[in-house]
Amino acid sequence: MSQRVPLDLPSPPPPEELLAPRDESVAEPGALALLVQDRALQILLASAFIVNLALLIYLALRYQVLLDPLPLHFDSAGLPDRIEPKSGIFGLPIIGAIVFGLNATLALLTHRWQRAAAILLAAITLLAQILMWLAMLNIVGGIY
Repeated sequence: MSQRVPLDLPSPPPPEELLAPRDESVAEPGALALLVQDRALQILLASAFIVNLALLIYLALRYQVLLDPLPLHFDSAGLPDRIEPKSGIFGLPIIGAIVFGLNATLALLTHRWQRAAAILLAAITLLAQILMWLAMLNIVGGIY
């Protein structure tokens, strides 16, 4: 049987010392530091911004060839029930920008305490931008 080697461990401090307030404290990372480190949130928000910007640019480039007036909404039978000037198509990237602004603000405000909620908001923002593209494709009849 092997012999035990005595360890020279320091004795724990008394309870009074453990409970006493300390002068130095461990600083929590700031909200900005947490945001800089969260690549998932950055990628989702940047992707949503780029998708919305791409929608705006695409519509601006294709504006001249759009029908005027343009059917902007269809009923359940697929018939147009809202026909407006073709400039109304820019409502889609505007709505997308509003969704982006609100959800990005909420995501940045909640990120420090609820990272999962912030990631969910950013993912929903990206999904909303993709839905804006699908709505535009439905209105103009596809990419041409």
